[in-house]
Amino acid sequence: MSPVLVALPAFTAAFTALHAVAPRIAPENPRAFALSRGIAAAVLTVLGAAALVDALPMWPVAFLYHHEAGDWMRTGLLVVYGHLLSDFLWMGWSRWRHGIVPRKDLIIHHGLGVLAYGYALYVEVGYAIALIAMITELMPVTSGYGALGKALGRPGMVDAAARWRLKVLVGLRLPVWLMLFALVNRAIFAGAVPEGLGPAFAVAYSGLVGLMALDVYWIRKSRVALARQRAASGARADGPDGL
Repeated sequence: MSPVLVALPAFTAAFTALHAVAPRIAPENPRAFALSRGIAAAVLTVLGAAALVDALPMWPVAFLYHHEAGDWMRTGLLVVYGHLLSDFLWMGWSRWRHGIVPRKDLIIHHGLGVLAYGYALYVEVGYAIALIAMITELMPVTSGYGALGKALGRPGMVDAAARWRLKVLVGLRLPVWLMLFALVNRAIFAGAVPEGLGPAFAVAYSGLVGLMALDVYWIRKSRVALARQRAASGARADGPDGL
């Protein structure tokens, strides 16, 4: 039996189990989903940092290259793919069981990942750039921290999560997409695209454009949420309990 047919269901099941356990800590479904995704995102962030260190010499070709059999990054990418599939499964379950409509932006984000990472696994190209992109999963970690703060009734944790979410979006996540996009363009215009990898570069180019557009949307959304949160915090401080 193919290792993929064993590993992918196992990783998907593990992340789905995490979604199932999270409601014991944060009973409300959306809050529990944010918490379980935050825990999973911490794992993916570590994978992304490890891939960056390992693949750093391949930056001139935008980390897009053929991977040899046995490369640990293939397993890492299967972990990521299992995470994406588990999120889709849990969103479907939540819609059916609780009537919770999944976020369209999250569906688009995960859909891009399923298509791009599935292509990478199929052609055995681009594991590195796909994993390096996981450094940006530090953003859902902040959302998970905020969800935990709400579950524990600690406004300070919620406020800190909102501030750091915006900082990660502006100071890390969008710059990572811009860096990868610049490297892809550099390789294309410098004629450094390895032979036969034109389609892979086209997939990376299109995916990065979509991810940057999503991040611009999320930055605006986070700024609005942070402004509302600050207003609410100010109202609490001015009230009797804040004196």
